[in-house]
Amino acid sequence: MRDLQGSQMASGNQTITEASAVVKRLQTPEGMLALIELYVGSVAFLLLFLVAFGSLRRRNNNPMLNVVLWAAYTLSGYLITYTLGLMRESPFHNPLFPLWATFLMIFLGSSNSFSAHSLEDNEQWKNYACQHVVTFIGLLTLWTLYLTTLPSRLAVFLLYFVILALKTTERALSLVSVSAFGRDRMTKWVADHMSVSSKHRCLDPCADPETMKGYKYVVKVSRTVLEKVFGEVAAPKANFETVSGNYEEEVITIERVWECKGALLSSSGGDRDGKFKDICLSYAFYLLLRLKFLSYSLPEEAHQKAWHLIRDGILQKENGYERAFQIAEVELTFFHDFFYTNYPIIFQARLWQLKVVELLCLITGTMVTVVFLMPKTIKPQDVVVQLVTSSGWRVDVLVTVVVLMVFICVELVQLFLMAISDWAKVEWLCNYVQKQSWQGSKRIEKLIGLICGVHLKPWERKLRQYSFLESYNQVPSRFFYHFCKINFVDVHGRGQKQSAPVRLSADVKKAVFDSLMKSDRKLANGQTSLMLNNMSDELSWACRLETQTEVIMVWHIATSFLEYKRPLNHDPNFNIATTLSKYLAYLVAFAPRLLPDHLYDTENIFNQVILESREELKMCKTYGERIYRLKDIGEIPEDTETPENMVIHRGARLGVQLLKENQRRIWKILAEFWAELILYVAPSDKAKAHVEHLAKGGEFVTHLWALVSHAGIEREPSNKWQTLRRSQSWPQRCLCGIAREAHSRQLPSPPSLVPHLCPLTLFAQSSHACGNHGHGQLELCACCGQELGD
Repeated sequence: MRDLQGSQMASGNQTITEASAVVKRLQTPEGMLALIELYVGSVAFLLLFLVAFGSLRRRNNNPMLNVVLWAAYTLSGYLITYTLGLMRESPFHNPLFPLWATFLMIFLGSSNSFSAHSLEDNEQWKNYACQHVVTFIGLLTLWTLYLTTLPSRLAVFLLYFVILALKTTERALSLVSVSAFGRDRMTKWVADHMSVSSKHRCLDPCADPETMKGYKYVVKVSRTVLEKVFGEVAAPKANFETVSGNYEEEVITIERVWECKGALLSSSGGDRDGKFKDICLSYAFYLLLRLKFLSYSLPEEAHQKAWHLIRDGILQKENGYERAFQIAEVELTFFHDFFYTNYPIIFQARLWQLKVVELLCLITGTMVTVVFLMPKTIKPQDVVVQLVTSSGWRVDVLVTVVVLMVFICVELVQLFLMAISDWAKVEWLCNYVQKQSWQGSKRIEKLIGLICGVHLKPWERKLRQYSFLESYNQVPSRFFYHFCKINFVDVHGRGQKQSAPVRLSADVKKAVFDSLMKSDRKLANGQTSLMLNNMSDELSWACRLETQTEVIMVWHIATSFLEYKRPLNHDPNFNIATTLSKYLAYLVAFAPRLLPDHLYDTENIFNQVILESREELKMCKTYGERIYRLKDIGEIPEDTETPENMVIHRGARLGVQLLKENQRRIWKILAEFWAELILYVAPSDKAKAHVEHLAKGGEFVTHLWALVSHAGIEREPSNKWQTLRRSQSWPQRCLCGIAREAHSRQLPSPPSLVPHLCPLTLFAQSSHACGNHGHGQLELCACCGQELGD
């Protein structure tokens, strides 16, 4: 035993000794040079990774990919700053340090497809500018030291400085334009144009969704929105008196795109399926969606006109649901790119022309580096410290070659992705519409056709799934949960275990859009489908619950119950019902911000259902035992004293009721119900939450949100809590503020202030952050919706 302990202590001491030796070795000049070379190479490959996989985050909803991309995006900035500091503070000189430092500065924000990881990053544009100023001063200092000893490096410095200036300006403009400072101004002109267009044209009886006659949706303005924002050029003013003549020529609208006589856009020529024109329609819808994000409101006539276009123009044709979904897909691609990439600023500010200058400077700079700089660094006497491979190659020269190759690959890949992007397609198509000379050119038409014919899958096209009865008993690792939750990323809590995602089938899309056509802009939370199936009297009670979260969970539990008891695998309705049921349950568990109820309500109800289920099903070891236990619960007579308000009991009761119906009829009822319910939860004023999920792969409900937003479709409030609406005219006051006002007026304090204290209300009492009070009377708690007083 003592020998074993002695050997373990000896092994530990040896490890400490080896670690100390490594640390001492890194503190030597050779160690510092090795670290600098390692960091420079690492930053280069991080940039290559961001460029190669940055655009995949909206095509793949894998959480691990998002974490890795976030780590690469965050780590690269710290590595660049730290490496520049090591170069400046190193006790030795290396002629390649200035070149490496310049490349590090260029790498900072060079990924066009990954300009920001989150919306909050766009608001840090001032920090980005300050960081660049500080690091640029350090870069100039470094170059000054080396230019005095080797003037021939001036040519290399000037060439790469041009690239650095272009990259820095592009990234800075991208962040500013998307920040709260810039995006409102950029959207204002579109809002003015739509207001004028709606006022004078929306009631035009000649508006035709087939020919797009009368649809003045903006696609492109000849003078860029960016110029208007910063006042470089006076933008055309949108007023009715000027909506003619030159103004019509300056604005490309959907109407003009459909009126184009060129063979490329002809329905009998190069655009038989209309996909080229639909790219422009998606872009026009994207501009309207930006109005929604910034809380601009359009006249009701504009929404009616958009609904007329969706119902009678898009969905009326064969496979119209596929076309509607594809238009929404491309629209959300533009919406995602607006917040998280450099593409908007590149194309709106015409910076794409400078990309050619960047490439030329890079090629010339590479040649100059190889011809003039590399030979002068090959001589060993030029440097005091150097690392050499076993073959005699200098490591710093190899690092330089690798960095140059990576940078060239990155630029070529980015140029290719930019050339086939939807932004480039819109630019080419608008120029084709505007320039008559292009419409007769076979070469130009073939070029545009080739570019627009390249289709990359914009989104993953899968529905994430969650089965409550399979996952409610899931318990995460306590240490991993708390450590990661606090320090790094969001992890799953109790009862949260996703099922494998499933492909978004054509049957699901067709069922949802058929329900949309039947709704005629009037949404109900499933009750219409029950009425059409003559089941309203028996089942409508399960649609009139206090919150939509309870409705979803009750029907999800009932659907899961029937999926086990009455499976019908080859019936499309069975697949539609089970897929949408598990998808909406997933939204409850993992994306509650996308649902109508308050976030606190949704999370609280979900956690409560987990506790109820663990208590009611605690003796059930298998999934089958849980189902039979639910059947027993559902068959309990209504007059028996049971906790009827429990979601698990309501779900069991609903499942037993449906079990009495014919098998095929069951799944027809459920398929139509879930198709209607997902439309009911789609309208939302939580645009920021939808934008945040776009960076994580997007959600099917976001596609529906975009379409119903254009049509102006909103839910009818189903209870008192949902009738609350935020109003800027109402002062935001917390409970303690209300109590103080009552005390100052010598009025009795509202009695519900004392007994009703929800968690967020307690927070409000100390931070003055929540609670609504309007028109001199107390309303409902802004956190949980309970009545606070009169």
